[in-house]
Amino acid sequence: MLRSRFNWPFLDRNGHVSFRLVSCTQKRHGSDETMRGVCRLFFFIMFSLAGKLLCLQRAGTHFLQFLLGKRRLVPVRNRARHRMDMPVNTGSVMSAAQRKHRCTWIVAGAVLVLATALNAQVANYVDPFLGIDGGGNTIPGPSLPFGMIKPGPDVGANYANAGWEATGDIHGFSQTHVSGTGGGPKYGNILVQPTVGAPTVEDNGSARADERGVIGYYRVTLQRYAIDAEITASRRAALYRFTYPAAQQANILIDAGHYLTRISKSGEGQILTASEITVVSPTEVSGSSSVKGGWNKQPVPYTVYFYAISDTPATSWGTWRDGHMYLGTKTEGPEAGSKTGAWLSFATRQGQRVHLKIGISFVSVEQAKRNVTSEIPDFDFARVRAAAVAAWNQALGTVELKGATPQQEQMFYTALYHTMLMPTDRTGENPLWQSSDPSYDDFYAIWDTFRSSGPLLTLIAQQREIEIVRSLVDIYRHEGWYPDARSGNYTGRTQGGSNADMLIGDAYVKHLPGIDWNEAYQGLLKDAEVSPGDGLKEGRSDLEDWKKLGYVTIEGTDRPGSKQMEYAANDFEISLVARGLGHQADYEKYLKRSGNWKNLWDPDFEAGGFTGFIRPRHRDGGWEQDFTAMKSGSWGGDSFYEGNSWTYSLFVPQDVAGLIQKCGGNQKFVDRLDAFFDVPGRYDVGNEPGFLSPYLYIWAGRQDKTSERVREIIAKSYHTGRKGLPGNDDSGAMSSWYAFGVMGIFPNAGQDVYLIGSPAIPEVTMHLANGKTFSIVAKNVSTENKYVVAAALNGVPLHRAWFRNEDILRGGRLVLTMAANPKLWATGEVPPSSSTMPAQ
Repeated sequence: MLRSRFNWPFLDRNGHVSFRLVSCTQKRHGSDETMRGVCRLFFFIMFSLAGKLLCLQRAGTHFLQFLLGKRRLVPVRNRARHRMDMPVNTGSVMSAAQRKHRCTWIVAGAVLVLATALNAQVANYVDPFLGIDGGGNTIPGPSLPFGMIKPGPDVGANYANAGWEATGDIHGFSQTHVSGTGGGPKYGNILVQPTVGAPTVEDNGSARADERGVIGYYRVTLQRYAIDAEITASRRAALYRFTYPAAQQANILIDAGHYLTRISKSGEGQILTASEITVVSPTEVSGSSSVKGGWNKQPVPYTVYFYAISDTPATSWGTWRDGHMYLGTKTEGPEAGSKTGAWLSFATRQGQRVHLKIGISFVSVEQAKRNVTSEIPDFDFARVRAAAVAAWNQALGTVELKGATPQQEQMFYTALYHTMLMPTDRTGENPLWQSSDPSYDDFYAIWDTFRSSGPLLTLIAQQREIEIVRSLVDIYRHEGWYPDARSGNYTGRTQGGSNADMLIGDAYVKHLPGIDWNEAYQGLLKDAEVSPGDGLKEGRSDLEDWKKLGYVTIEGTDRPGSKQMEYAANDFEISLVARGLGHQADYEKYLKRSGNWKNLWDPDFEAGGFTGFIRPRHRDGGWEQDFTAMKSGSWGGDSFYEGNSWTYSLFVPQDVAGLIQKCGGNQKFVDRLDAFFDVPGRYDVGNEPGFLSPYLYIWAGRQDKTSERVREIIAKSYHTGRKGLPGNDDSGAMSSWYAFGVMGIFPNAGQDVYLIGSPAIPEVTMHLANGKTFSIVAKNVSTENKYVVAAALNGVPLHRAWFRNEDILRGGRLVLTMAANPKLWATGEVPPSSSTMPAQ
C-alpha cells in the first residue's frame, strides 16, 4: 500500500492513498489525437513530478489517466481486494468534446497542484537537531507552531535548559521545555519513562542509540531496556509509541515531581513545591506538579496538570512518594515539597507497541483531560504526526525559496521553525484571569527577540504577531506592566530596558490591525514614567536619575551602560507611537529623551585608536574608573549586559546619523566598524546587542561593507548539524537573524525600515497576510558574487540601500543584481535617524 508523508486531498487519515483509478474502455478519436497527446505529455510530467515530491508517483500517473478520461475514481472499501494498480473495465467512454474540455480547465488546476506539491514539502527541510549542541540549546522533540506542549528527552544531570545533552543517559521524556535559552533551566515537568523488569524509582536512565528526528517526530532506542521510544505531538498533548521486547513485566513510569534544575550563584534553580498523582484506571493516570524558581526567579509556583491514557490496560500498578514505592496503591496526594509518581505494568510480546497519550494544562486536571481527548481522540500515531507536519507546512509555507541549495533550504526553514517555537500559545490556559484576548507565555526574552524575531513574524506570520502583542497588552491590563521576560505565568527578569516597548512600537509603525493602541500606549507611558518596585522584574530601574540627570547611574542600578542605551531606544519608540496617536507634546518629549544616550558618551576615552565610547557615570557626574572598552558583565555588573563598550557604543538604532557625527564622520565610523569586527573579542556573534552592527555601514554610504560582513558572519558561524548555531538560539533570535541575512534584508526594529544586505538565495517570496506577495530576487548570486551592484523595486531603479515596510505590503519584487566586486550604487539618501526628524 502506498504511503505518503504529506497531506493530500486523496489521502485518508492514516496517510494512505484513499482512492483507486480504474481503466476506461476507449477508442481513439483522430480529431482530438493531438490534444490528447499534448495533454498526456503535459500531465505525465506535471503529476509524475508532483508524485515524486509527495511519494505519490504512481498516484500522480494514474491521476493523469483519470484527467484524460482513461480511468475513473472509485472509492476504496476493501483494501485487500482493490489495489490501485488493478484495472477495472467500466464500460463507459468519455467523448472527445469532454476530453478537450477537461484538458482545457485542468491546465490551470494542474499548475496549482504542482505549486502546492512543491510548497507542501517545506517542513521536510527542517532539522530539529540543528543547534541542539554546542550551546545552541534548541529542543529536538516535536512541537506545533507556538505549541504549548514540547515533549522531549531529559538527559544526564537534568541541568540543560532544553533537557537534551550530548552525553549522558536519558531519564525519560518530560512534557515542557524552552528552546534556545541560557541561564538557569525552566520546566521539565511530568516525566514519562518506559522500562522492563521490576519498576524502581532510582536510576531508570538508559544509554541511547539511533536518536533522530524530523519535524513533528522524535525517536530513540533505550539500550538498557531494548525499547524504541517515538514521540509526536499536537498543540497541548503528546502521543508516545513504545515498542517493547518480550517481557513478563513491562512498565510505563510517570514521575509527576520531575523538573530541570541547576543551582547556581544567581539563584536560578527550580524547586519542587508539591506534586500529586492518581492511577484513575488500568489505562489512565492524572496528577500535577508545582514548581517555583528557575531563570526568572519565580517566587510563586506554576502548576502543570496532566492526564495520561494508555491503549494497553495495566495488570498491576503502584505509586511512589519521595523514593518509597507502594504496590497496588492508586493515589499520592499533594504534600509540600513531596515528589510523587506512579507506574503501570503489563506483559509484552516481542515488538509489541504500546501507546500513551498525555495532555497538559495550566488550569486543571479536567482541562488536561479535555485537551488530550479532543486533540488526540484515538491512538493513531501516523495521523497525529501527519497533522503536525501539515501545521508546519502551512506555517512555513508562507515563504518560498527558488534556486536554494539543499543546505540553504535546511538552514532557512529550520531557522523559521526555531522562530515559531516561542513564545507559547496558551490561549484558554491562563490560570490567573479570564480574558477574550489571546494568552501567550514564555517570552524568554523580548530583549532577545524584538530585534529580528518579532519583525520576521510580522512579515510571515502576521496574525501570530498580532496575538502576541495583544497578549502583552492584556498582561499590562491585568498586572500593570509589560514583561521583558515571562515564563510559568510570571514576569521577570528584565535584562535591560523596557524592551516590550520595542516590540509594540514595531507593530505600531507597521500598522498591525486589531490591537487597542490607546491602551497599549498607556503601558508604554508607564514604562517611561513610573519607577517599578522591582527593576529586575519589570519596568526601568533608576528611572528617576534617567529623568532628572539624563542618564542612569552606577549608584542607581546595575548594568548602567547597557540600560542607558536601551532606555534611549525605548523612548524613541514611545515618541513614534505618540506622534501616530496625535500626542504631540509626548512626541517631542520622548524624541528629546531618546537623545540621552549622548550623556554617557565620553569623548576623551580612547581604545584601539578610536576616541569616544559609552562609559558609565556616577551620580555626581564622574566617570567610572578602572574602565576598559572590553569590560562586560551580567546580572549585578557595573558596566554592560552581555556586551562591551565596543558593542554598546554602536547601539543607537534610533540615531545612527548622530552616532556617526560623534565618531568623527563617515570614514572614521567605517574604520571603527572594521576594527570592531576584525579584532577578536570586540564583536560577539552569539549575543543580540550586535545584531544591527553589520548593517550600520549603510548609514556611512558603504553598503558593500555590509555585504562583506553579513556573508562573513554567516559563513563562519552558521552551519547545518548539531552545532550549527553560534550561541544560545534565544527563542529563535539567532535563527531569525540568519533568515533575514540570507534573504538579503534586515529590519531596524521598531521602525518601518528594512536595510539591504547580501542575499544568498536566488529568490525568496513571502506570501503576505493581505494576500499579496513580495519577492527578493538576487540576480547572479553565488558565493563569490556577494556584492549588490544595482537594485530595482518593482522595475524602478533604487538608489538607496533601504526601503520601507509599505513597499513590502504593496507587493512586488526587489531585484538585487550581484557581482564579485563592489560598486557604488546606493548614492541616495541614507536611512532615517532621530536627529534628522522634525521636532514638531
